[in-house]
Amino acid sequence: MGTYNDSLIHLKDERKLSYREYGDTNENTVLFFHGFGSSAGAIHPDPNILDANNIRFFAVNRPGYGASDLAANYSPEDFADTVNDFLMAKNIDKASIIGWSAGGLYSQVFAEKYPERVSSLNLVSSAIPLNSKETRNILPSNWKMISSMNRYLPILTKYFFKSFSKKLTKDLDSAIQESINQMVEEDKKVANDPIMKPAIIRGAVESYHNRGLGVYSDARALCKNISTKAQPLLDTKVNIWQGSEDNVWTPAASEYLRQRYPASTYSFIEKEGHLLYLSHWNEILKKAVE
Repeated sequence: MGTYNDSLIHLKDERKLSYREYGDTNENTVLFFHGFGSSAGAIHPDPNILDANNIRFFAVNRPGYGASDLAANYSPEDFADTVNDFLMAKNIDKASIIGWSAGGLYSQVFAEKYPERVSSLNLVSSAIPLNSKETRNILPSNWKMISSMNRYLPILTKYFFKSFSKKLTKDLDSAIQESINQMVEEDKKVANDPIMKPAIIRGAVESYHNRGLGVYSDARALCKNISTKAQPLLDTKVNIWQGSEDNVWTPAASEYLRQRYPASTYSFIEKEGHLLYLSHWNEILKKAVE
């Protein structure tokens, strides 16, 4: 079985960007945007699934995640520019984009800023804009809290993420299990699977490794105003995936996305939670490159 490679690239401004890649000889390019408090390392551990779908795969770490350099103040639009620079450096003209959770919001911004780079946009358990009148009433409670804290008491947000980073460093197994215990039953099954659990742990370690500052900066970026178009991506294929039991980004969020992308296809998966990107990885990849 092949293995993923973890790599670094220096951008034009000399910042380091870390990423995970696989399948140089495969023809269908897929770019994965990771979730909040996760990383490029938290992907399905079996690369044979990529080969089966003839996929050349990349997952890029946002600032402060993995070995990517920290950035104290950036926006989703800034990260879109970073991803475009990355694609240029790798001589990639177009890619199928998969955005999971918070990565779904970053992938939307990228696709709308660089539509010529996008073969398809695939939003899996996706975030929606946090700082918008349109979404204010449908944000899940955790994200309402994060949005309010970032607006009024950002120092508390920083303290929270630094505290969790310390907890991970002090007792990794206990901290991970505590997080898993707070999940819905459908996600617990995935997170406790002996094949999937190492990827989830790796995502947490790679995101919180630098005292939680990468996650804090990510939260700040997600809470910024995001410019949107009235009729976005009319010529781009959009696929939306949603689990019925997802309590991180709920079905109300995917309903918002369906209105925003009226020509999209919608896969509503019963008895699946927020981690359906792992349990349905093969189906998501097939849909992305078909």
